Amino acid sequence: MTLCDITTTRRQPSRLPFGFVGWLLSRAFVALVGALAVLCGGPPRADAADANIVIMAVDSSRLPEAEGAGRQSAPRPVGEGVEEIVRDLERRGGLLGRRIRIAHEDDRCDAGEAAAIAARAVAQGAHLVVGHACSSGAIRAAEIYAAAGIVMIATGPRHPRLTGTAGRRGVLRLAGRDDRQADSIAALISTAFPAARAAVVHDRSLQGRGMAEELRRSLAAAQVTPVLVASYTAGIKDHAVLVGELAAAKADLVVFPGQPFEASMIVDQADRAGARVATAIGADVFAADTPAARLLGAVDTFLVMLPWPGVRGEEAEATMEGTARRLAAAAIEAWAAAAEDAGGIAADAVDAALKGSARATRMGPIRFDAKGDAMVPAFVPHVWAGGRWQSWR
Repeated sequence: MTLCDITTTRRQPSRLPFGFVGWLLSRAFVALVGALAVLCGGPPRADAADANIVIMAVDSSRLPEAEGAGRQSAPRPVGEGVEEIVRDLERRGGLLGRRIRIAHEDDRCDAGEAAAIAARAVAQGAHLVVGHACSSGAIRAAEIYAAAGIVMIATGPRHPRLTGTAGRRGVLRLAGRDDRQADSIAALISTAFPAARAAVVHDRSLQGRGMAEELRRSLAAAQVTPVLVASYTAGIKDHAVLVGELAAAKADLVVFPGQPFEASMIVDQADRAGARVATAIGADVFAADTPAARLLGAVDTFLVMLPWPGVRGEEAEATMEGTARRLAAAAIEAWAAAAEDAGGIAADAVDAALKGSARATRMGPIRFDAKGDAMVPAFVPHVWAGGRWQSWR
């Protein structure tokens, strides 16, 4: 017997019909699996003290499985991260005196395949699922896991709908949320620039106005009062009126929700007019291209908010696969610690333990809020250095 029994499922992706009819059929499939799980109490679970704990590791690679010499194997960083921690647990005698079996899957970022994998997890009596990096697949699979009483810790999806407004039992997310960029900017200003005279400048578009309003609310919650919330007309080149408003407000920090080209003109004209902006903060759209030289030259510090990479400090240059591996490992560490504190692996008990207090992991203490979202930064500031975006500080 090996320290860790690993089951690898090598299946071709399940392809549900596409189009509107396919969508209806796929939704019906999810509902059917969930209903069966609830009505039947899920599959017979091996909950005796000497039975295996089943963990399913789900990667989301778009590469095909290797078939013969010369074919590239699909990376499995989630599976590797899970295996690493399970090996450590097994060396210490397992979890709660029980051995752990790992089942490997790959949904290939396909929602239909993710639903099929969730159905297999139910059939195999899985106690925990780690992974589903793509939002569409994670959202689809989460319905099945929640109905069947299987804890899911998604390690990549950032779409708000995964955990929803109220959350669901056992559906957890170890990643930031895409709808919390304004909160992250407000937190950055209140902690790193507490004395700054902050202004918000947007381009009057629907997205720009919406982000500006979110920023206003987030800044208020962070007890930061902007000295100016102003707008400009996209496409014009003369921003003298806006520059005058920034000068009159003595703004030394400006947040731009979008439009990097206009932002570069505004700070450049402000600098030429003697109203230099010390710090500019751009939304994630600013990272789509190399920042304009005149923008970098017109401010002392230019920061762009990018999704939390799952690592901290000097480790922030990790690859995407390395990040996925670390997130998966941290998910297992947090879940195992919660199970030990709860004295069992029942979904309700582990869910409550994970939301009740922080668990020590290699990524630092991790705690989930009432919705199931990890209390980690959603977005973190980056600077342009060495020809690429790098974590700031």
